Amino acid sequence: MHVYRHAPVPPYRVTPHLERFSLPGQPAPYIYDARAGACRRVLSVLGEPVPVKVFLRGEPDRPAITIHAYNRSPDAAGRARDSVLLALRAGFDYSGLLERVGRWEPLRRLAMKHWGLRPTRKLSLYEALVDAIVKQRIALRASLRLLASLVLSYGGRLTVGGEDYYSAPLPERLARAGVEEIRAHGLTRLKARALVEVAARQLEGSLPTLDQAVRDPEATVRALTRIYGVGRWTAELAVAMVHPRFPLGPLSDLAVSRGLSLVLPGASPRRIVEELGDYAGLVMYLAAYEYESRKKGGVAGGG
Repeated sequence: MHVYRHAPVPPYRVTPHLERFSLPGQPAPYIYDARAGACRRVLSVLGEPVPVKVFLRGEPDRPAITIHAYNRSPDAAGRARDSVLLALRAGFDYSGLLERVGRWEPLRRLAMKHWGLRPTRKLSLYEALVDAIVKQRIALRASLRLLASLVLSYGGRLTVGGEDYYSAPLPERLARAGVEEIRAHGLTRLKARALVEVAARQLEGSLPTLDQAVRDPEATVRALTRIYGVGRWTAELAVAMVHPRFPLGPLSDLAVSRGLSLVLPGASPRRIVEELGDYAGLVMYLAAYEYESRKKGGVAGGG
């Protein structure tokens, strides 16, 4: 085991997101233990699975991240550490958001209320698409149960110290399973077919790359909408999940639109979002988080 420690720039907060977008003891594909302040999952590094367990302490003002990477190779373990820090957006400086929203006092209050909060980041468009497809038009907790079922059936699993670690559903297993088998997990035919197509494209290497998504998010969104079952909402959410910054988000999402209307009543959400640049998606996320925090349950719109 290799142990790494990292101190993100404060304010830093990610555990509320991990808790909201997971179910106790169920893989999403990470398993989050709120009492221990720890999450675990399997990452693919240099073509091999690496179990990692992450401990998060001191949020938001004295954040500390400790990473246990279970692999004998220092190179593989080091790359797993780097992937964890990318997934946790440990390099994002929240103070930039406060500067950007300074002219909108309601948005500044929103950013202050959720001091340092940010969503996690997916490390591949394939995994982001699987997540977003499952979450289409369904309540958040229901989508998490479906995702956990897919992870348990089609994800990689390793056991370390009596604990199970899971990866996202593997594309070769999803593609081989086929539409009818995937439907048996409780998904619609449209979602099952979309998952099979996304898995097939991942295997053949025809999905857009991360570099393409970062360089031209809008072009990547358009490319993704040409995949069966992937509409604008799904494509925007998937690209938002993998982008290191926050230039876009699912503006048509119910929680996002209602959250923005709640924070900025009477304003034009689209016009404001267009002026927020690389912070637009984060403001959408915080607005949706605020909206969902004021009602019971939640509607899927991120993760």
